[in-house]
Amino acid sequence: MNPFATFFVGASILMMLLVYIGTAVHKTKRWVGTLLVALTAFSAIYTAKTMGLKLGIDLQGGSEFIVQLQPSDNDDGTKKEVTSSDVQQAIDILQKRLSPNGEKDLTLQPEGTDRVVIQMPGISDEEIADVRKVIQTVAHLEFRRVHPDSQAKLEQIKARGGIKEPGWIEMPYRTPVTAKDGTVIAKSELVRDTADIEGKYVSKAYRTVDAEGNKVALQFDSEGAKLFDELAAVHYQKEMAIIVDGQIHSAPRLQAKQYGGRAEISGGGSRGFSQQEADTLATLLSNPLKNPMKILSESSVSSAYGQAAINQGKWVLVAGLIITTIFMLIVYRLAGIVAIVGLVINLCVLFGSMALFGFTLTMPGIAGIVLTIGMAVDANVLIYERLREEMEAGKTFTGALEAAYEKAFSAIADSNITTLISAIILVVISGGLVKGFAVTLMIGLVSSMIGALIVTRVIFMWAIDKSILTNLKTTHIVPDKVFDILSLAPKFIIASLVVTAISLGTVIMKGDQSFGIDFRGGARVDVVLKEGKNITDAELNALIAPLKQPEGKAIGTAYIQRKTDPTNGSENISVRCEELSGAVIQGAINKKWTGDTISGTSIATVGSVIGEELKKQSSVALACALLAIFLYLMLRFEFAFAVGAIVALFHDVLIVPGLCVLFGQELSVIHVGALLAIAGYSINDTIIVFDRIRETIQRGTGGSMREMMNEAICKTLSRTILTSSTTLAPMVVLLFLGNPAMLEFAMPITIGILLGTYSSIFIASPLVLWYAKKTGTSLKRQVLDAQIEQMKAQQSIAAAAAAGGKA
Repeated sequence: MNPFATFFVGASILMMLLVYIGTAVHKTKRWVGTLLVALTAFSAIYTAKTMGLKLGIDLQGGSEFIVQLQPSDNDDGTKKEVTSSDVQQAIDILQKRLSPNGEKDLTLQPEGTDRVVIQMPGISDEEIADVRKVIQTVAHLEFRRVHPDSQAKLEQIKARGGIKEPGWIEMPYRTPVTAKDGTVIAKSELVRDTADIEGKYVSKAYRTVDAEGNKVALQFDSEGAKLFDELAAVHYQKEMAIIVDGQIHSAPRLQAKQYGGRAEISGGGSRGFSQQEADTLATLLSNPLKNPMKILSESSVSSAYGQAAINQGKWVLVAGLIITTIFMLIVYRLAGIVAIVGLVINLCVLFGSMALFGFTLTMPGIAGIVLTIGMAVDANVLIYERLREEMEAGKTFTGALEAAYEKAFSAIADSNITTLISAIILVVISGGLVKGFAVTLMIGLVSSMIGALIVTRVIFMWAIDKSILTNLKTTHIVPDKVFDILSLAPKFIIASLVVTAISLGTVIMKGDQSFGIDFRGGARVDVVLKEGKNITDAELNALIAPLKQPEGKAIGTAYIQRKTDPTNGSENISVRCEELSGAVIQGAINKKWTGDTISGTSIATVGSVIGEELKKQSSVALACALLAIFLYLMLRFEFAFAVGAIVALFHDVLIVPGLCVLFGQELSVIHVGALLAIAGYSINDTIIVFDRIRETIQRGTGGSMREMMNEAICKTLSRTILTSSTTLAPMVVLLFLGNPAMLEFAMPITIGILLGTYSSIFIASPLVLWYAKKTGTSLKRQVLDAQIEQMKAQQSIAAAAAAGGKA
């Protein structure tokens, strides 16, 4: 998209928004609002269509690796700390190694002081194993002299119990040697314990072919050529070992005293180099790493697996939208259509913003969009319930609509800001898939406010002016009656304590088994079976049992879990295993079962180091979110309200993880993202109840604090049930139709929505009343004093504005 056009459209939208907010003329507001909505929607759709959405690795296939640079050795053998320049050099080298011609879509970014995040979308399943090998290969090239009596000396060393020969060291060949009788021998040589010539003197490496097959030709720089010729002259007719990463590739005899700065590496053994092996080695030797690399985590997804997730995500979004539409039509009739139009434009803005700013859409991101559908309708329900109340109070439809938008604004703003706080903390602290969820949630919150406060209002203006809509017909969910809800509080608090104890007890009893690979390290291989196909546990176990890890160690225990895909009845299989076993198991499954049986596979691997860090990061994220929300509540509400809200929030956050574990889930980073979303949603519900309590007190209806709080809770009860239902409906769709990655979000958020609704009524409000009684605080006096202060501030601002106008 042309940057000048983008700037012009953005500036136009901003100018129209300012005019729309600033004007009080009804006709001007209606036309400017219409142009604003039309331009925003059109530009969003055009941007999404022309620029397209950037898909995450989990949707388009590919691999993501987090690698850690290990300290290199100084000349004296001590370890040299990794520096930022080492990290940058590693990025440059990996870029050349993984995409020599720059043809691959490759992203490398530094993380922390000694890590690199490598993302390779769209690479094939066959390439993933090669990428893993390329990353971990240091390609440290060196030339060492071979002992004249190498094999005899090795036999003597063996005979005397492994006592070393001074100045010499045993090194293995890269490939075993086949003897004349056909037996395979793991041969080694006795070579100098220090390098005679380092690989740093090699200026160029490339594949060459002769009668013996593929070889790697080396070209030395001027200093290296001189050193090599000096060595060849002294050791003429003796063997020189060519060593890469501690393995001998070949040990040719020096047949000349001068080589002119050139040498060759053969594959060794009976097989020699394949063309790909020779090309890979040449690339590695041209770009050697100073620091060894360790893969801390890996996430690889096949393109077929990603496409299946996209298709499933589309159905989930459509199903969520249809259920929400039906619900709004049943409850709000014609006004429900207005809300749905606002929701559709909200989704257009969301997708357009993601395309414009290059945000990546991930599987959890789809879950974030589904949650946005429910939360976007929340604002409309709040406005409509206010509209119904204002009309029942005797106002005209036009007057009631103005009052509804005005009175609902503060509650909508407060609730969205607290959810936004959680989303921002997620974006800053988290990474990977959880960040994708946070980004879509954050954009969705902003676009939903636009949809609810501007789009629907403009449509109502036209509908009223053209006499299309003259009244609001709704289906009453809860009768307009005041119930003594607070009298039930002690029973519900006891029930909450019991459930909290069960929840925490479940996590404690299961111990480490409560946590997934994100927190305790390990690997998970996910397999999607084609419709009508089946792989039994016995077949999987028979395949896995004889496998070995790369260093020859046993594969270890593998746990098999299954989930039926409701969209086509096929099964998704998850194999959980040790960290180093994941890639081996994935490779064996892909090799044994072809595309006729499986749609695709994905792998996620997390090292124990990353796991420990994620535990700390998750704790920090939750603590920061709760503290930020508490501070915001302190600014907006009296202290008693802030205490009640934060205790109710703790109640929700403590119970959800335990119930998820109880229902068979393992806690992961995705659950942390879900908990922060729950924190935002739960406080959203509580704020709306508290907002109505304050309004009831300010209105001065009389009665005790308990009676006024009961009245306020009952006034919001219908809205609470409706918004919970609209938010819950898409999540239930996700719960039953989503794939395993989406299910990890859907379950905690579904539980969280139910708990948030419950706690805002039966936990938060009773706690406010209890705290006020225990501390002797007069909530009525505090709220009224705050109202007086606010009025004084508004009068001062008005007076200052009037004085400025006269001047």
